[in-house]
Amino acid sequence: MDYRPTHFKLPDDDTWPGNDDFPPYLFNEDIAVAVDVALSTRRPLLIAGPPGSGKSMLAPAMADLLNSRYLRHTFTSRSRLDELTSELDHLRRLHEAQARIHETLPPEWAYREPGLLWWAFDPDSARRRGATEEKVQQLGTAFKTPDVPAGAGEGGDAVILLDEIDKAEPDLPNDLLEPLDRLRFQVPNGPEVRASAKATFLVVITTNGERELPPAFLRRCVSLVLKHPSRERLVDIARHHFSKSQKIDNKTLKVVAERFHALRKQAHHEGLRLPSTSEYLDAVRAANKLKMRTDNAFWAQLETAALVKNTDWTDELSEED
Repeated sequence: MDYRPTHFKLPDDDTWPGNDDFPPYLFNEDIAVAVDVALSTRRPLLIAGPPGSGKSMLAPAMADLLNSRYLRHTFTSRSRLDELTSELDHLRRLHEAQARIHETLPPEWAYREPGLLWWAFDPDSARRRGATEEKVQQLGTAFKTPDVPAGAGEGGDAVILLDEIDKAEPDLPNDLLEPLDRLRFQVPNGPEVRASAKATFLVVITTNGERELPPAFLRRCVSLVLKHPSRERLVDIARHHFSKSQKIDNKTLKVVAERFHALRKQAHHEGLRLPSTSEYLDAVRAANKLKMRTDNAFWAQLETAALVKNTDWTDELSEED
């Protein structure tokens, strides 16, 4: 890779080595430039691509390369903006109202629990709210070290992964425009929570393309489309993915990559689901552990189980022997 990033430093082999929780991540020029643009503009990085292409794995890699906190939220059809900013703890407010009948209660915003964006923008004030990491994890976030020490004040750097935004309600992307664009949000009837102007923030948003995103949202994002890897890149990804202790020879990686591309070509021609990069890695892992080559009598079954994954049982011509 000829491009050398400005805002982060890559190892000489252009690969983040991974750790106990995440596999290695192999960068290319498209990825490195897009991340540099997002960091230069402080705009969210919207990554599109098929499932299993490694969209979400970029965020923890960048968190480590930037020496930043890593925060994660996966969208569902029930996701709301409050989950990411602050949610009202109705139960705590009710209990205090019952216990302090003749006393004036604190304002309603005082009963709001900090969400992921609050923790990202101003972790110091989130801690002062009394929220615990366990509570934040219940909201669908995951924290990785290094964290910001209490009293740091500046809020620190953060990489935020907002995963599968196309699964959320259609209005949610537009609701996110202000907090992601300005790196701040207003607690209802309460204080403003904002990120430090000195902090480095990278917001990674992934989409599988299941739903068209609003134009206003797209205009405020830096775009990255992960292309289907070539045979050579597949082999390179696998070579970095598997540890030396697993002793997977290059011939196995190349042969499975050839079969993978043949199946992709066939699936595309027939209008079927295309196998993904993660499924290629599964096929390599299975072939290695089962000591199975492509000339094995049961190779076709391995391909069906790990790559083709046809679930159509209604074909009347299909019969067991």
